[in-house]
Amino acid sequence: MPAVDKLLLEEALQDSPQTRSLLSVFEEDAGTLTDYTNQLLQAMQRVYGAQNEMCLATHQLSKQLLAYEKQNFALGKGDEEVISTLHYFAKVVDELNVLHTELAKQLADTMILPIIQFREKDLTEVSTLKDLFGLASNEHDLSMAKYSRLPKKKENEKVKTDVLKEVAAARRKQHLSSLQYYCALNALQDRKRVAMMEPMIGFAHGQINFFKKGAEMFSQNMNSFLSSVADMVQSIQVELEAEAEKMRVSQQELLSVDESVYAPDFDVAAPQINRNLIQKAGYLNLRR
Repeated sequence: MPAVDKLLLEEALQDSPQTRSLLSVFEEDAGTLTDYTNQLLQAMQRVYGAQNEMCLATHQLSKQLLAYEKQNFALGKGDEEVISTLHYFAKVVDELNVLHTELAKQLADTMILPIIQFREKDLTEVSTLKDLFGLASNEHDLSMAKYSRLPKKKENEKVKTDVLKEVAAARRKQHLSSLQYYCALNALQDRKRVAMMEPMIGFAHGQINFFKKGAEMFSQNMNSFLSSVADMVQSIQVELEAEAEKMRVSQQELLSVDESVYAPDFDVAAPQINRNLIQKAGYLNLRR
């Protein structure tokens, strides 16, 4: 369908079938825009909700990192080093939390708010004016129906005058409501282009600002810290692998003993007696 620029205000009073047909196109467009805006707002609110969740999650993570030193571990090998490292990470997460909080506020102000204002102001205004235009049109139709029922002969001049006044008032009211309605629908065609892009500009600026500040925060010092922590973890991993290998060899040696050591009733008739023992033990396991 060819694009239509606007509804002509000068055609509002005539209210021709052609004008009504064009009006229906604008009304259909407004309805489609309303549905789309609601869906877009839901998607944006989901993004905003996820960002808020990141704020809560990073705050909780920082608290949990600091809580490590308060745990009563029975074995605390190397805990001092772990505690100091986790403290530093908690500080980093706190700084990230500040950035996430700033981003959440920026999304609320520059992405969510504009689309809500567009829906509540522009779309609601069009919907309200549509209802008022419908009411005025119905009143006009009723007054015209009353006028058409006036008798052709021996008319009551007073009745006729009253009906004519009623028709004129209804037509003026319809004309005023149609002008307001047409203006709102015309303005909506321009406003919708701004309304679709403005929130995304806010979203993009918010993300750019977040990543820019994040890059500044993760400076050379942070890179050096992460490198040292990675080296420490690698060193511990090497020790763990060496210790695991030692334990594996030890297990094999311990499991290579004679199977008789597992029997509760080994041969009593020919025991291997060690006469150098100072004390005896284990004789109750022998069955007689």
